[in-house]
Amino acid sequence: MSAVVIAALGAGIGVGLLLVVRGLQPHPAPLDRVTVHLDRPGVSIATLRSGELDEPELSGIQAALGAGGLALMRMVGMAERPKLTEALRVLDKSVERHAYEKLLAAGAGFALPVVASAALATNGTGPSPLVVAVIALVLAAGGFFYPDLPLAERVAARRQAFKHAFSAYLDLVTILLAGGAGIESALEGAAEAGDGWAFAEIRRSLRRARLTRRSPWESFAQLGDELGVNELSELAATVSLAGDHGARVKQSLIAKADALRTAQAADLEANAEARTEKMIVPVVVMILGLVLFIAFGAVDAISDGGASQFAPTTPTQEG
Repeated sequence: MSAVVIAALGAGIGVGLLLVVRGLQPHPAPLDRVTVHLDRPGVSIATLRSGELDEPELSGIQAALGAGGLALMRMVGMAERPKLTEALRVLDKSVERHAYEKLLAAGAGFALPVVASAALATNGTGPSPLVVAVIALVLAAGGFFYPDLPLAERVAARRQAFKHAFSAYLDLVTILLAGGAGIESALEGAAEAGDGWAFAEIRRSLRRARLTRRSPWESFAQLGDELGVNELSELAATVSLAGDHGARVKQSLIAKADALRTAQAADLEANAEARTEKMIVPVVVMILGLVLFIAFGAVDAISDGGASQFAPTTPTQEG
């Protein structure tokens, strides 16, 4: 066994042992994260430790790699793009973590052909170093840009999930208003009744409005601009037109909840029809493959039968 293979196996075993040791170490929840969510119902310390509510913090090595990736993004002019900033805001993801993922993907793309060529070189069949270098650089560049590809789809799914949660929030608000609660108490109570990132954003927006002495509708409009959710801005505009009268605000909230519910039903129906139409393509391909399979057998049988029928026969000699 060559020295390259031994070194690769040793490195793999060492990395595996390091990951096992780090996984067995306890990870206490940071105090700032615990104190921020103390007023949230149904949130345990185990949930905070698992990182389901907040983005997990980067470790020392990850933070260093994230800083290096962020510096590289700034060099190529990718760190200050408005679309990237908006997408990361919707995903509640820091630019350092995104830069770390980009740098990690670039490193994986660069190391893949290098390791493959080193493994082939043990048998004396490795490609030239120039070819390996070109492939490694191309894969590294592709890996660096790869984390940007699913951002648009993930942002769209995140906004759709927020719309569903916001519709449920407005339903809770209307229920509390029907029970005789005031507008502000209904907004606060409905926000405390739910969990998840959407309700966390709503609670944060209401807390910001309370601390800055603004109306909740202005804070909702600002949140809608940050997340790119038009329903929040529309609700703020509708309630602003209703004025300070409690009855008109209540009617506006009920109307907006009904409109959101109707829009969600229409979106679900449209998505179901779109997925049904997408299923036509694989079904047609499957049927076409079956027809070709049967036709090939039939044509082959006919050609063999015709060839044997018209084949010349060898005359037999009579003794």
